[in-house]
Amino acid sequence: MRRNPGAFGLRTWLYVLLVVLALPVVSMIALSFNASRYGTLPFRFSTHWYRVLTTDSALLDAVRTSVTLASEVTVICVIVGTLLTFGLHKASVVVAGPVNALLLALLTVPALILSAGLVSVFDWIGLGQTTLALVLASVVTSLPFVVLIESGRLQGLSPDYAEAARSLGAGPLRTFLTVTVPLMAPSIVAGGMLAFVICFNNFAIQLFLAPIGISTLPVQIYSMVRLGVTPDVNALGAIIVASTVLLIIVLNWLTGNAARLLTNTPTRER
Repeated sequence: MRRNPGAFGLRTWLYVLLVVLALPVVSMIALSFNASRYGTLPFRFSTHWYRVLTTDSALLDAVRTSVTLASEVTVICVIVGTLLTFGLHKASVVVAGPVNALLLALLTVPALILSAGLVSVFDWIGLGQTTLALVLASVVTSLPFVVLIESGRLQGLSPDYAEAARSLGAGPLRTFLTVTVPLMAPSIVAGGMLAFVICFNNFAIQLFLAPIGISTLPVQIYSMVRLGVTPDVNALGAIIVASTVLLIIVLNWLTGNAARLLTNTPTRER
């Protein structure tokens, strides 16, 4: 059998691309276990930098601040995004068109320009660099992703489920809570997870709008990188990568099982 040169070249390019994408993460994890402060060879396995990380109060405080901020923004985005998704689904084109255009603009405008614009708006209304301004700005940048994911799921749902519930006597609220929301559960969880990740890593918004004296993890790492990356940052990065992979596996399993449970999908007996 003759090999297709085009397919072989495409496969090779794909492997090279995967290596380039994975190399920084693998290098960071490997350096976090290297006893050398400067990552020099020979490699000597050590967990010293993980112990150093537990004593770095500034970095740990930044982690707690980022997790708290991302959790608050996620809750707001899931609630507002779900309601907005259903509202746009029922709204007329005259209303839904401009709102969808605004959400698309928020997705495409560069982060630095959007951050500068939000700073001007918050200064004009008197919020300035406050915690409330930071939360609102983070919601503005994360909400479009939640609406985008949930809208795709909602458009693919058959209206027969809701009509069947209404024909059995369920009111609009009960139909929404017991039929539509369970069917939307996987996309709601996925949207919330994406909102958390986007807010957690939103360096531009946090740099422009974080109150004085409050440092999130991206801003704290940026401040440290200007003086040189220390190995405890690599250790923290390795922990975040491992936690993210574990979270994706758990959520993938939970959302799949929740969808089957809530929609009462029958399983075949062996």
